[in-house]
Amino acid sequence: ESRQQLLLDGPVPELRTEAGHLACVTFLNSVDQAAQALGLKPAPRNHRARFTANYRALFPDANRHYRVDVLEACVDQQFDIWVNGEKFELDPDAIDHAQRLQIAWSDLIFAVERWAALENRLARQDPINALNAFDAAWAGFEEKYITTLITIEEQARQLVRSAVSYERQLQRAEVANLPERTDVECKFLACIAKLNSIANYKGKGREDLGQAVVESARAVAQPRRQGVVARRGQEVADVLARDVEESYAAIRAYLRKVGTRIEHVDPHLCNNAGLVARLVDYEDTWTTAARYLCEPITLDAICDIFAEVRAAENLAPELSGMIDGCDVELFMVLPRLVVLCYVADPQAPRA
Repeated sequence: ESRQQLLLDGPVPELRTEAGHLACVTFLNSVDQAAQALGLKPAPRNHRARFTANYRALFPDANRHYRVDVLEACVDQQFDIWVNGEKFELDPDAIDHAQRLQIAWSDLIFAVERWAALENRLARQDPINALNAFDAAWAGFEEKYITTLITIEEQARQLVRSAVSYERQLQRAEVANLPERTDVECKFLACIAKLNSIANYKGKGREDLGQAVVESARAVAQPRRQGVVARRGQEVADVLARDVEESYAAIRAYLRKVGTRIEHVDPHLCNNAGLVARLVDYEDTWTTAARYLCEPITLDAICDIFAEVRAAENLAPELSGMIDGCDVELFMVLPRLVVLCYVADPQAPRA
């Protein structure tokens, strides 16, 4: 009955539709149940002891545990696997096992169809042979395929592992005030930038935000920590610097957290919502900081204009309402204020 529900193109099952997928799940469960009813022992699956925790959860014991995604990897014959924009390929041995499973699947379908035809009942041994051959081929391909996936996933997570490692080194260097702190931080920031280019699908994936931004933020923040006002409108610079510091701290906190459970990180890095959220914040704040904090002349000009606007608010309190409400008139007033500031003192550095 479950065979009749299968959507087949020749011997190849249709797995891309929900109906086809569910029909295949039902059929594989029926195959397992039939093998158990006939008293057939599963093929050895000792290889599962070498699986990572994630895959041991899917294959917890030596029972068959047929999964549609394993069958799909076999019959699809697309042996290229793309992860984080990088291409991986199944090795020839895995491809050979895939072809064996394809043959065993076809033989099983044929045996089931003949058994279902009352006029062509086979001897009991024939479906038993087909079930045993299918299970042996499945176990062989499962070992090669899942082992390959584990290797690929380890490589895909390597960038996160490196970032976690550098973050730990940076912690130690900061606590002990070691001279290699700057070098370690450069390597750490390079990892973050690379992660951003791979995982931040919501932003531009910039890879050029690094040491200059964080050093500029620290330079701006230092007077604030010392209680010194370095320039007029220092509040603007402080806000930009604080945004950089907070986004940087958030990324480091995230890496410290996942460092204790790397195996839970999705190898497709863009699927990790927590990582993506922090990278989006990192790119947004650091892009703004790179534009203003890293350019002293621009920063001084922005701070100076901010101070002038605050002074104008004292003279015209209604300006505060425009700013708070982002009124349309505000965007007519601000350019005029900038021009007036220039006219008032054309020789000032802000000019």
